Amino acid sequence: MSLSTIQLEALCFSYPPVVDHGQPVEVLRDLSLAAPAGQALAIMGPTSSGKTTLALILAGLAPAMTGGSLSGRALVAGLDAAQTPPARLSHTVGLVFQQPERQLFNMTVAEEIAFGLEGRALPPQQIGQRVADTLASVGLSGLEQRAPWQLSGGQQKRLAIASILAMQPPILVLDEPMAGLDPAGRREIAALLAELKRSTGATVIVMEKDAEFVARWAERVVVLAEGQIALDGAPGAVFQQTDRLRDLGVATPQLAELAARLRDEGEEVAFLTAREGAAWLRPHLAQFHGTQSIGDQPLPAARAESASPEASAAPPAVAVRDVSFAYPGGAQALNGLWLTVQPGEFVAVLGPNGGGKSTLARHLNGLLRPQRGEIALHGQPSAGRPVGELARQVGYLFQNPDHQIFAATVREEVAFGPRNLGLAGQALTQRVAAALAAFDLSALAEAPPAVLGYGWRRLVTLASVWAMQPSIWLLDEPTTGLDARLIALLMERLHQLHRAGHTVLFITHDLKLAAQAQRIVGVSQGRVVLDGPPQTILADSAALHAIGLRPPPIARLSGLLADAGFPHPMLGVEQFAETWRALKPARPI
Repeated sequence: MSLSTIQLEALCFSYPPVVDHGQPVEVLRDLSLAAPAGQALAIMGPTSSGKTTLALILAGLAPAMTGGSLSGRALVAGLDAAQTPPARLSHTVGLVFQQPERQLFNMTVAEEIAFGLEGRALPPQQIGQRVADTLASVGLSGLEQRAPWQLSGGQQKRLAIASILAMQPPILVLDEPMAGLDPAGRREIAALLAELKRSTGATVIVMEKDAEFVARWAERVVVLAEGQIALDGAPGAVFQQTDRLRDLGVATPQLAELAARLRDEGEEVAFLTAREGAAWLRPHLAQFHGTQSIGDQPLPAARAESASPEASAAPPAVAVRDVSFAYPGGAQALNGLWLTVQPGEFVAVLGPNGGGKSTLARHLNGLLRPQRGEIALHGQPSAGRPVGELARQVGYLFQNPDHQIFAATVREEVAFGPRNLGLAGQALTQRVAAALAAFDLSALAEAPPAVLGYGWRRLVTLASVWAMQPSIWLLDEPTTGLDARLIALLMERLHQLHRAGHTVLFITHDLKLAAQAQRIVGVSQGRVVLDGPPQTILADSAALHAIGLRPPPIARLSGLLADAGFPHPMLGVEQFAETWRALKPARPI
């Protein structure tokens, strides 16, 4: 057996009950899987399908550190993962946790990288060079003496990945490595994983929801559902099964969705990337030109709600005027930032990791205070007002749900906010019940939120804010840990709030979701550098590239076809498919 082979045989795993006298929580059921040495394997699946548990088992941490019951066999490089001490197994398996904070503990970034290398007894000069090279590869050069807790969430994710990559383990397991990373960071990590596999022959296994990354990087895709393998094959074959993936709550690449739409209309086509799509579509556009003028065709409107709120005498919901802020011992996080958001706007806030997005969010609800400049909410300055008072107006969703959860049960967590706003009795009961139902949490109302999976803990925090019904919603990376079905549920809830007149600001690195907003604001180096409707922002790939962002694949495809007369940018698969249908001749040529 190769040193880098994974062999799972009839693997079953259950966690202890989450409520008194409850049943064990079955996560993996009779799972068998073999991964040959050197394979680039992506494991996908809906929330609570068992991906994180499988990662912990491969690293020897479950059930040793988590509790629970395991049966069957999990062989890792010939070692029984359930019987091998995690310290010994760590020389073979490098694990990057879903939440980077759980594995960062050193005083500086450089020490975090060096820690594992020192444990391997590498020579000091080699350690120094390995630290420098690894930090450069993940875009953290220059931050060597920064404390890990002074980094942004995305930078912490890069650091956690770097700390494991530096040790060059023969088997690398990464749980949601792309979550929280900006597009530039995702490309850097994907390139680094590919280079590691090429240069060392490492087996690389990622538990990932980012279908665009998986389609470009993986040699093989395994989809878990209810603790079993639902699909297994090459990316092209797996992602063609769009209906099955949708039923499972698993994301598919935008271009695979578009290809499926075209197949439904009788076209024999399959592609995963914008370049592949353009190669197929361009010749057909030339045929269309031969029968009709593209410019004469009525084209469907974008789905993004691009109209601005009606002008009124009401003051802005959010007014940020020349705000600057620097963390103690850290870099300038906000640098003379100006931003005005009108009541009822739906705004997506984009930008690179460390650009100031989360710092801006914490200023709006009073967790941080400007060192220069001022902030007003609905015309009232926030200066001097306590956080509790600001919370009545601004519902804030933390980037990490564990920074927000503290109650003994999900019901108590959701009830805490509205109770402190003065709700009681039947009104409180009804508000909590409605919030639980809105996010599919009713069945978990009596469970302790701390023992739920990451995605469910995210839903608990969303329900907690929902129960308070603030006029301004401020969400920091709200889709992290959610599968495709739950992301769709979240976006529907946000649009529902928007239609009811609430102001919504959500921070995201997912430009597919940003395309659904009314307005996109780009924040970089502590300033607003982009501001406009999605149609304008996503058409300017150069401006996005300047701050490490890329248009979503469907917009990149329309951009590749723009010189052939195709409208650009397209904001979603539905708009693209409808536009193509409007252009297509009634009969094939």
